Amino acid sequence: MARKANIDNLIRDAKKIDDRIIEIEKMLETAKSDSASAWDKVSERKKELEQENNNGIANEVKDVFGEDITPAELSKELKYILLIDEVKEYIESEKVNRNAAAENKTNTENNSESDTTSDIDSKEILDYSPVDTTSDNPTL
Repeated sequence: MARKANIDNLIRDAKKIDDRIIEIEKMLETAKSDSASAWDKVSERKKELEQENNNGIANEVKDVFGEDITPAELSKELKYILLIDEVKEYIESEKVNRNAAAENKTNTENNSESDTTSDIDSKEILDYSPVDTTSDNPTL
């Protein structure tokens, strides 16, 4: 015969569960604030990296043109430079070289993957004959 639960025990168990819910909600709020803080740090670091990149580009522009120029002036100079036939040819040849290098790298990676899957020679597969393990009298 099953014993009936004492009301005091049921109330105590319910209070424990309520306390656990409150604790978990506090932990969730802490985790949410930690997550927001972490994403803020990610955003800040992305901005720093972008600024470093922009500073590097600005330094290169300064080295090439010898002075600080506005973005509009830089755009004008680049358009002028890109109109030169030799520059166009150089850019096209670089594109071809980079594309060929990328294809070569991809082909090399694909070949190395297929080489690792075909380590067993097909002749070895044909010459393989499994040992009969169904015999009642195995030899030792």
